Amino acid sequence: MIPPPADDRIKEAFALHQAGKYAESQVLCNRLLESTRDPSLEILAAINLFSLGKFEDAEVHFRDLARRMPESSHVHSYLAKVLEIKGDTGAISEYAAAVRLDPANLEALRSYAAGLIARNDHRGALPTLKKLHILSGRPDDLRLLVATLTGTGRYEEACLLCTSQSPGAGLGREYAEALQAAGRYREAADKAWELHNENPEPALLRIYLAAHARASADEGMTAYASAIRETSDPGICLDYTLLLRERKELLRALATSKKLLDLDNCPQYRLLACEISAELGDHLHALGEYEGLIRDILNMPIEPEDLRQILRSYRKYLVARFSPDEARQRFLCLISGDTDVTCLEETARMYQEEGKPEEARSWYYRAYRADFRTGGLSYAIFLATSGDMRECEKVLLHILANVKKPVDLSRVAAVVTELDQPPQYMKRLSLQLIKRLEEQRQILTSDDRECLAAAYLHQAAYALSQGDGAACMRSCLCGIDVLPAYPRFCQTGDFLTLINRAKEQALTDTPVMTVSFPQTKERTGQTLQEIVDRVTLSEAEQKILMFLATHRRASETDLRRLLGSRRVTGMVNLMIRKMQAQGLMLIEKKGMGTEGEIYEYCGP
Repeated sequence: MIPPPADDRIKEAFALHQAGKYAESQVLCNRLLESTRDPSLEILAAINLFSLGKFEDAEVHFRDLARRMPESSHVHSYLAKVLEIKGDTGAISEYAAAVRLDPANLEALRSYAAGLIARNDHRGALPTLKKLHILSGRPDDLRLLVATLTGTGRYEEACLLCTSQSPGAGLGREYAEALQAAGRYREAADKAWELHNENPEPALLRIYLAAHARASADEGMTAYASAIRETSDPGICLDYTLLLRERKELLRALATSKKLLDLDNCPQYRLLACEISAELGDHLHALGEYEGLIRDILNMPIEPEDLRQILRSYRKYLVARFSPDEARQRFLCLISGDTDVTCLEETARMYQEEGKPEEARSWYYRAYRADFRTGGLSYAIFLATSGDMRECEKVLLHILANVKKPVDLSRVAAVVTELDQPPQYMKRLSLQLIKRLEEQRQILTSDDRECLAAAYLHQAAYALSQGDGAACMRSCLCGIDVLPAYPRFCQTGDFLTLINRAKEQALTDTPVMTVSFPQTKERTGQTLQEIVDRVTLSEAEQKILMFLATHRRASETDLRRLLGSRRVTGMVNLMIRKMQAQGLMLIEKKGMGTEGEIYEYCGP
């Protein structure tokens, strides 16, 4: 029996994959790859491994393919998927590479935006989501863009985008949320009620009630009272409790908070009930509830920020209710035996607010020794507010040198940026921060990049103060380069101001950057045949060049059919080297397609 042609066997491998028969497709791919190194087949084999859940093997294959085919958006996109499943932070940089290589790759755009949002980098996701909406027109892409615009404070832009869509665009809760965030409460209530009538769900009812209460207070309170009797949604109950507390209807707020606790007895809701009891003046009950809550949370896993919020509320209550000595004694009696870094920090903060800096420093230092990351940052902030910038910088440099996780580096960067000390106090710290952030440039969030830009701004200001205008301008250009879209506190104008001052102080015009011009394609006026004779191409190479000159673009498979040979890739590479040796640029590689590498003619 005569074996089928290789091209047919490759098609069979793709057909098996499309049918979900990944194992059979992989077996066939392995057999074919013993005799050929077809790029499309290699990619298919890696995708089969991914589809079979063999992520370690798939990663090895895709990394090798990315090294050999660095301009393939498809390969980078799949490598990103593998890394994302493994929890590797490098996934986001691979998605970015896929999008950069092919801005029309919808799957890569969608995955890249989702990855940024998962890291709470909503600002960074906005340009990608806008591009995705323009290219795809899908309702889910539009809804995600509207939600992200709202989440980043661009309420009016979100509302304008919604109103510009056709009635069948599929906008739902996101439009109502945008209207509510923009303060257009009447419109938000009407839209949420309309959507709720079409498809009843608690989230829409919650938006309607909150917006209706803002648009019409009395009617809104009546609607809340009616809804509370009929719903068991904790979110609606929480909103009603907070609204009653805001309106000083404390007895009703306390009663509603008890219903909320029946629905969900979480620490945050218990804290709300404690605070309402305290505001009512029921101190015996409030104190007992506060202390019971704190004893419970010290023996259970809880987020540090939630613990900090509860401890601060308790301290505030004690200070308002008791003398300073008794308040301190009660607080220490409850938490002094706990070595949790948050408890140590809050004890230090208590002494700091009492005007006892020595005791505060001692407790902050204990928090630093307990956890050099979290406690160290609090200690550094205390030192900065105390004016001890030398020790503050030493602590932050130690933390910066030892943090490993990107999230910890982000926290350090945020603290350094918020300190905003004069450049002469931050020189070493800014340099070290720049070094650490630049090492992870590919995976930085928008917040991290803005912190990096601020560090460059500090360096630029320091260089200018020392009379080094060239260093100032270099730092400014680096800062502008890393600055994210939609910056919050570090603007392009900040750098331009320093650049202008450096220019005004410069005695000579000294370049701070060099420009390398890309090699231009030669336009010789020669005919194609004269070029062929000049380069000395073989008969098969001439055939390829003439085919490309006629069709302008061809795939690897097209050229294989033309020559009846599988040795196309090496032949084209040799042709390109021959032409480059003569200063010619006639063929360009345009990445990978489903039929192998794509070649484009760019000659006369």
